[in-house]
Amino acid sequence: MNKLDLSKKLKIARIEAGLKQAEIGELMNLPISAISVIEKGIRKVDVIELTKFAKYYSKPIEWFLYGDKPGNNRRWYDKDKEISEALSLLQKAPVKYQKSCAYAIIGFLKESGLIK
Repeated sequence: MNKLDLSKKLKIARIEAGLKQAEIGELMNLPISAISVIEKGIRKVDVIELTKFAKYYSKPIEWFLYGDKPGNNRRWYDKDKEISEALSLLQKAPVKYQKSCAYAIIGFLKESGLIK
């Protein structure tokens, strides 16, 4: 992936997350000008920054590198749209609700006899 493609993905992810450049700049401890030049593809993003962007935008790092193109799905759950969406929403939920959902899924699978 080249710098320009990554910069476009970062901008798309920021907009989808509903954040302004000033807001992500504050979260990342960077000036707005740094966010602007990153999104224009002028400034490189290091691995630590990409990890933070992924966290704040609630996207897996793979999304920035590979996108949503068919055949680029690297995780088992990316192959199914509903499972991928469910896990994405679960990731955004507060931890106490994530645990509640996990307990419900575990209980369902064990009680139904699908998983031992």
